[in-house]
Amino acid sequence: KGFTSEEFLDIIGIMRNQAGRYECKASNDVATPDFKYVNVVVNYPPTIQKIQSSETPVGRVGMLQCDANAVPKPEFEWFKDDKSIKGEKGRVKIMLGTTTILVFSNVSEEDYGNYTCVASNRLGIQYASVFLFSDSPCVSQSLWLLVVCITLLFFNC
Repeated sequence: KGFTSEEFLDIIGIMRNQAGRYECKASNDVATPDFKYVNVVVNYPPTIQKIQSSETPVGRVGMLQCDANAVPKPEFEWFKDDKSIKGEKGRVKIMLGTTTILVFSNVSEEDYGNYTCVASNRLGIQYASVFLFSDSPCVSQSLWLLVVCITLLFFNC
């Protein structure tokens, strides 16, 4: 039987930036050195890097964006008022790598509000709030507030 030897590289408290390709080299005075490569993957829970709200008038296309870093790649879900947004009419969820975009094909008054982007993988979960809002201070979800805005504009002139 031949002689074998094992060598280990312990990385205590490994960080995300230490992921990558590592080279192991074995050499002696008898033969040419031998090389093997090991790919080290560092898994970590999602961290939301960027969120983008949208100021969109009624009848236009609106987009909410959420970017998250994670290994393994995060899965995304969108919520409005604690209700999960599925493939509802006029709303489309697009996934581009570690980015999700919620697209409104024709924004209505009912679409305005606070949305929650949820990024998750087997190691954890993170939430972030984004807003779809009107570009006019006098567009509101209630007729009463609209009347107040018009009255204020009239008296300010």
